[in-house]
Amino acid sequence: MKKKVVSILLASAMAASLAACGSADTSAEQTPAETDSTEASGDAGDATAADTAENVSATVIWRAFDDQFQSGFRIIMENQAEEMGGITLDMQDAANDVSTANNKLDAALTKGTDVVAICAPDRESTETMAQKCDTDNVPAVFFNMEPMETTMETYDNIYYVGAEAAQSGEMCAQALINYWNENTEIADKNGDGVLQLVILQGEIGQQDVTLRTQAYEDTLKAQGIEYEILAMDTANWDQAQALDKMNAWITAYGIDGIEGVLCNNDSMAMGAVQACVNNGYNSGDAEKFVPIVGIDANIDALEAMKAGSLLGTVLNDRQNQSTAIINVIKAAKAGAEVTEEVVGVDCTVDGKYIWVPYVIVDDSNLDETLELMSSLSE
Repeated sequence: MKKKVVSILLASAMAASLAACGSADTSAEQTPAETDSTEASGDAGDATAADTAENVSATVIWRAFDDQFQSGFRIIMENQAEEMGGITLDMQDAANDVSTANNKLDAALTKGTDVVAICAPDRESTETMAQKCDTDNVPAVFFNMEPMETTMETYDNIYYVGAEAAQSGEMCAQALINYWNENTEIADKNGDGVLQLVILQGEIGQQDVTLRTQAYEDTLKAQGIEYEILAMDTANWDQAQALDKMNAWITAYGIDGIEGVLCNNDSMAMGAVQACVNNGYNSGDAEKFVPIVGIDANIDALEAMKAGSLLGTVLNDRQNQSTAIINVIKAAKAGAEVTEEVVGVDCTVDGKYIWVPYVIVDDSNLDETLELMSSLSE
């Protein structure tokens, strides 16, 4: 499937979107970040799907309420639904358990929900969940956990809203490459011209993990960077697990032996940061710094960037994804065609897939992104 990637500098895009109340995020790159989407989503969406499907009742099943990224995402979506109107969302917590997710779905279908939106606990479970929705003739909008391609092809009234995982991996690697090239004397601690790095992965087998990790290597190779992966292991998206892994690697290779850390999300990046800080690094001394890059643009990661302890992150645009999900829900209930105009935010519609671009966060847009994310969490 061909997917078009749109890249827009966050700084200029954010200025435009704040003025027009539009936004485009998902982590990370290319379009305005999570902004107030009243005009971008409100006008385009309200003129199409919202007018044809009023008072939609939708059930939203989340992988886990207590996940930092998911929690913020849920709050943003609740705020968007209230702002946009014409929809009632019943938020359900799957508690990171497939059985619980299926039970929540069964209950929603029995209750007679109009549409379900699902962030499944894992990719394999999406087939069963899609089948249940199809049997009851209820549209399904998956997000943040992409179903298998065969699942998307098998069922008619099914959509996926998300960001292209490989794009975030490319941006992470590019941030590390930029640091390596611009600070060679202090970055190449052993002077061998080879970037020695470690990689913290999310849940093994999950598609985003596979694509992000592969994109790291593809980007390093494309940029002509000589590199060596000292270690790569899963920390399951978790900060505490990442802290333990990073501590073990520091013990094994020495903190000066690790010249870069690429993390599949910000929670794991913050665990790696804490390990470095505990060892007297990443606290302001440029020569005692391990460059660490994450994904999501969580507030703690943005604040760590501001403090100089985290090199970078990539914005996963929950604001624009929320708007997109709501408008796709409305269109699905109305039986309307899902187009970019209907979705109402900067995106690419490729059949059943709605792709919202990532935005890279760096010095040029850090302050704006932190201000925005802080305002969304209030």
